[in-house]
Amino acid sequence: MNVTELYSKAASSYLKESKLLGCSEQTIRNYRKRLLYFGEFLSECDLETTSLSEAVRLWRDSLLENGLAPSTVRQYMVELKAFFEYATDEERCGNKYFESNPVNSKQYPKTKASDSKPYDKVFTAEDIKKLWANRRTLKSGKLWARNYAIVTLLLDGKIRNSELLDLKLNDVHFSDKDDPFNYLIVRSGKGGKYREVDLNEISASAIKLYLKSGVRPKKLKNSDYLFGTTAEHKFGGTSSGVEEWHRGSSSWLSKLVEKHVKDVTGKSGFRTHSMRHNGAIMELNNGTSLEALQSELGHSSVTTTEIYAGRLLSKRNRMKMQDVFEERDKWAMRNNMLLEGA
Repeated sequence: MNVTELYSKAASSYLKESKLLGCSEQTIRNYRKRLLYFGEFLSECDLETTSLSEAVRLWRDSLLENGLAPSTVRQYMVELKAFFEYATDEERCGNKYFESNPVNSKQYPKTKASDSKPYDKVFTAEDIKKLWANRRTLKSGKLWARNYAIVTLLLDGKIRNSELLDLKLNDVHFSDKDDPFNYLIVRSGKGGKYREVDLNEISASAIKLYLKSGVRPKKLKNSDYLFGTTAEHKFGGTSSGVEEWHRGSSSWLSKLVEKHVKDVTGKSGFRTHSMRHNGAIMELNNGTSLEALQSELGHSSVTTTEIYAGRLLSKRNRMKMQDVFEERDKWAMRNNMLLEGA
């Protein structure tokens, strides 16, 4: 059995064990993607002249050359190292697929503190007001309704990147005569947790405008992804070949958010997790208790919530937050007027 066949067999075994150990569907999906990316790269290497360790180094370099952030590449390599730890442990997998682990922490790319600390990127009150505003920018084009809905939902709903990507249209519930509340269902949160997330009218109206815009094909079913894409997923020169509506990648979503925020506010470096973090800060400074915020964010411990969102502003800036929420409600009303054709 050659190296690529051994790798494929070990990868299948690793994914099966991960499922048996209770890893969430999202975690297993991420593992499968990373293993597939490296497996495809490995199949193109001349393994008669290239060692596994050298292949890992070349893969790292190709990821960086294709524009992935050093922090992202580092995370991929951490996951690959964990896989090879399994594949070299006969007691764990019942078979020693490889003699030694070819991934060494010394191979990890160096990262800046800012690469791994989205918590430091905080919007001003004026930035948030601009994000609430449904005003097309010159660069937004026909995708404005989609991008506006995504950023609004991330900021208001405070959901994670993967949670937004996993949303189906039938996970979103709009208020009606039987239920006066807008909410969405997160079916596979971190750790496989299910939770319901309350939505303010700004998110509900933004999603309705997006659905009305036609960016999401009308022929799709309610059980299809809410925010998908028809763009091919390319990674390290490899294309998925998928052209029909499908779930977008995490990097696709982060880049979309970063571009939208830059176009609207002029601020750089704000990606999906920054939206969730800033939404939590807003709520905390508007008087929401840590316990309520913990439930909303889906944290297992209130200590995590305290570390994550524990940034109380000065009294003067907390008062500015009241203006932010008033602006949010004003734009929700304007959006609903657009929906009614006023």
